[in-house]
Amino acid sequence: MAIKARVPKGYQDPHLHCRTFGHTWVIGESTPDGHVYYRFVLVCTVCHARRIDTLNRRTGGVVSRRYEYQPGYQAARMEGLQRTVYRIEFIKRIADDG
Repeated sequence: MAIKARVPKGYQDPHLHCRTFGHTWVIGESTPDGHVYYRFVLVCTVCHARRIDTLNRRTGGVVSRRYEYQPGYQAARMEGLQRTVYRIEFIKRIADDG
């Protein structure tokens, strides 16, 4: 039996917003990482997640990418959440406010 997808009731609104629509990134700090690479830290203006990209200065290729999330952003393993589940929960919350 598959695990039923659900959104935790305690999910914070900014996290739900980003899970529904995606992150709104702005460039935070950026620094050279040796002679070949450049490191960019992007910060989400909504949920404050951080995306750290290391790019090759010559080719523009992404060498590495990692994310750092605020507590409560990541779903528990095996919840089986899909973007549509977040959208439905987001609509419910908006409809309840109106």
